[in-house]
Amino acid sequence: MLGLVADDLTGAGDSAVGFAAAGWTAVLALRATRLRQPVAAGPVVLAVSTATRATSDDEAAVRTAEAVDALVAAGAERLYVKIDSTVRGSVAGQVDGALSAWERHRPGARAVVCPAFPALGRTVEAGEVLVAGSPLARSAAALDPVTPREDGHLSRLVRDAVRDVDGHLLGAPGSRLVADARDETDLDRLARRVDALGPELVVVGSGGLAAALGRAWSVPRLRPVPAPVGGRVLVAVSSLHPAALDQVGWLRARGEAGVDVLTTAPEVGDPVVAARDLAARVADSLTTRSYDALVLVGGDGAAAVLDLLDADGIDVDGAAVPGCPTGSLTGGPADGLRLVTKSGGFGVASALEAIVRTLRHPTPSPAHPGSDHPDAGPRPTPKEAR
Repeated sequence: MLGLVADDLTGAGDSAVGFAAAGWTAVLALRATRLRQPVAAGPVVLAVSTATRATSDDEAAVRTAEAVDALVAAGAERLYVKIDSTVRGSVAGQVDGALSAWERHRPGARAVVCPAFPALGRTVEAGEVLVAGSPLARSAAALDPVTPREDGHLSRLVRDAVRDVDGHLLGAPGSRLVADARDETDLDRLARRVDALGPELVVVGSGGLAAALGRAWSVPRLRPVPAPVGGRVLVAVSSLHPAALDQVGWLRARGEAGVDVLTTAPEVGDPVVAARDLAARVADSLTTRSYDALVLVGGDGAAAVLDLLDADGIDVDGAAVPGCPTGSLTGGPADGLRLVTKSGGFGVASALEAIVRTLRHPTPSPAHPGSDHPDAGPRPTPKEAR
């Protein structure tokens, strides 16, 4: 089993979906105190969010280490740490906490860091995170109202990080190696190297490298196409990122029938209070009106909503659009509700409209290469894939 620890809920989902699309059973657990290995045939990824993007590095290190210990207790034999693809938030603390915890279980552990997500325009070149080829200071990441980031040089963000120039990922125990990736071919090559180096390696990345590992470890499995959502769809947006605001404006301008949109109240300045306020309005809407699907945009708001709904987890089964996982809620009064989660920090203006369209008219998820594909790496051994 692969354990996946993320700094927010939407990030946990958009990384788990890379494995779900490759035939894995993917479960996003919403309560770290209730982690257990899912019962499934074949490989499993168990994901959990620490909600540490906006915390201090010290707090992030503690929470991340606790999550890693819980994942190991649940049966995790490999570890993936999902960070933001534009390195917003407490990245240094997350790496410190994950590596210190994994070293207790895997002596000789070291980390490789590569947050590249080329499908979304995020690359790592010469050890620096770029967006559409430009430094972070010239991207929307620098304008994030909660966790802005202007410096994308990973050697300055991650303690003791050094660039892996030759691509071998060979470092001393406890080392943190920064890997470049400009495109999917680079990520696939990196995933094959990760596979070869075994479970001592802590893999730190975004949904991009997670999807590449899914391709490297893909298993034959046909997933049924979800039933079309014919009823009402509730879209709840807590993110104040410029990309999310543009997407809300686009969706509202289209006047999509059967779609209701809730957003964070502009007069509420505290993001925690705003998330709770939005969660209360979502819960009230689900109680007073019938909905067939819920779309949550923004990690803090999504976590608050699902906590208020007393959900236990999400069975992730695909992606509505790249980076936006779909699945079904488990536990609580909304058990079985169709769900889409999305980070607020990416996507074109029409992204929310595209999500609604996919819910209305679902199509099979694209197949990922198996071991007979020229770009596919070795499959995990039965023990590693459990």
